[in-house]
Amino acid sequence: MFLFDKTRHSRQNHKAFTHNPTVKWKTDLRTNPIYGAESTAVIDNADNIYFGSHSGNFYSLDKSGKIRWTFSTSTKIYSSPILIDSSVIFAGGDGYLYRISCEGELLWKFDLSKSGGKMFKKKTLNKWSHLPYTYDFHKKKIIDYKCWSSPNIFNNLIYITGYGVGLYCIDLNGKEVWSYDLGFPRYQLSGVAIDDEGRIYCSSRSGTAYAFSKEGKLLWKTIVRKNWENWGNPVFCREKNQVFYFFSKNESRGLIYSCDNNGKFLWQQEIGAIRASCAISQDLTSIYCCDLDGFLYKLGISDGLTKRKIKLTNAQRGLWITPTIDASNNILISTKDSKDTGRIILLNEKFDLIWQFENGKILSIPVVNKQGEILFGSWDGHYYCIN
Repeated sequence: MFLFDKTRHSRQNHKAFTHNPTVKWKTDLRTNPIYGAESTAVIDNADNIYFGSHSGNFYSLDKSGKIRWTFSTSTKIYSSPILIDSSVIFAGGDGYLYRISCEGELLWKFDLSKSGGKMFKKKTLNKWSHLPYTYDFHKKKIIDYKCWSSPNIFNNLIYITGYGVGLYCIDLNGKEVWSYDLGFPRYQLSGVAIDDEGRIYCSSRSGTAYAFSKEGKLLWKTIVRKNWENWGNPVFCREKNQVFYFFSKNESRGLIYSCDNNGKFLWQQEIGAIRASCAISQDLTSIYCCDLDGFLYKLGISDGLTKRKIKLTNAQRGLWITPTIDASNNILISTKDSKDTGRIILLNEKFDLIWQFENGKILSIPVVNKQGEILFGSWDGHYYCIN
């Protein structure tokens, strides 16, 4: 599951190895041109691995790295899957939510963009009306991927955001249970976090933070920064009943906003532009997050104040990633160091380097399996297992 829990706390279940890394296996994902896999993998009880790629292919590998099967969609897959009842569920950039058996058979797909919301009733509203919200100023092109987020699940109901109405609740048969209109701009970027009572925390590209009941009733909403974008998935800390939201102004400024589960403001902290979420430390005293300027931060969970800060890369957009915490409270993070190079890095909680593994640029969240090995996709076109 994306960020390893429905609350999105980014704490991994296993300890990463601490000796110098070596490649156990690497698998050519067989794409031309070469694409990277940025989807966070999930692993079933037989140690089979499932993830999506920017090629538009969804993959399953066995524990030795052999490709078991691929499933093709029409465009990039950013979404990370969930595993349930011998099937995987993920969203495609084409705007569909897919459910596929663990043997690669399509069970159903749901069109997240089929109901556009009341604003689409205006005939004059078209793709160009979404500028500047769907324009990538760095790449100088229109963005038209219809889903960036990863599904979440509670009591056999799936929650996800996408182009169109915005927030959807879908059952395991692929039928809509309810939806909520998150307004304009329509291209939602961030997914949802869910607490143990089934309350749903999400945000919108209007710079607004929301909380909903599991039945779809709006519990509260707060305009945090008007029209700031919401790239990072909200995170809920169950032990402190605390929520974290992430917003950015273009690629220059970022904001972490924290409140309690009733929407009461706790603190906010500005950093560089943030494109991901935070990890909550095992001892619940700190959160870790990154910005596009290449900095990794350790902030106090109760006040948001900076405890530590380190620059990991000088590359533009070098840390478009959420750091994760292994079972020993070490920090596992991937980097982009240039157009073609990157690293997997393991740090202790004081930011001392334990080891690093140099590779092509890496924009996927590395996953620690039960053997302590690390799985990730690289933009050299391969999927890796290192130990």
